[in-house]
Amino acid sequence: DLVQRLRAVNHTLPEALQAQILTAGSAIVPDLLTILEATLADDETDHGWTPSHAAKLLGQLGGAQAVPVLLSFLEHYDVLDSYHQDAEDALVALGSLAIEACLEAYPSASQEDLRKGIVAVLSHSAEKDERIYQTLLDFFEQSTELGAIYLAEYGDPRALPALSQMFDALPVNDQDDSVMSNHVFVELRSAIEQLGGQLTAAQQAKADRADAPRRRFAAQMDEALGRTRIAT
Repeated sequence: DLVQRLRAVNHTLPEALQAQILTAGSAIVPDLLTILEATLADDETDHGWTPSHAAKLLGQLGGAQAVPVLLSFLEHYDVLDSYHQDAEDALVALGSLAIEACLEAYPSASQEDLRKGIVAVLSHSAEKDERIYQTLLDFFEQSTELGAIYLAEYGDPRALPALSQMFDALPVNDQDDSVMSNHVFVELRSAIEQLGGQLTAAQQAKADRADAPRRRFAAQMDEALGRTRIAT
């Protein structure tokens, strides 16, 4: 009955139903896993909100058997897909059980969405583990912009030298005048400052140079808005 009521939910999971499912405890875990497994097996069907709610509930119930299925969601769905994010959130909620599985899965993970999902989960760990730190550094070397975000999220100031060295090593793209052409420097600077560091004078000058297209675009927008106001 609880599962049927869960399948009928459209959007927000009612608190009363959530409380009843959580009270059912481990007895309902196999049913929730079946929902996720069926979703993976049939990605042509619109499964609606049911898999999202099932993933959240599994994260709260703390069943270790949910971890492999949730990792499969990270691999199967794009990082921008809500199911991918739901799986991430559930794995974060599962804590150490998920952390160990993520650390074990990362070295052999060749699919990019899976790697991103694993690192996102690891970055939310409150435990300062050398294996987590090294995994985040490895990902940072391959995906600088996103890796900087995850290092900042993890909060280990030992990453400051790596972030600073990357800031120095990357060239500013002066050929591309688009606003996002040098956005990597924004994330590197943000990560450095979040971890308690600060840019050197030379790095500040480089950051200003990288930010020039955005400032020009902002000035053009202000000028256009000014002309519109005058015309009206």
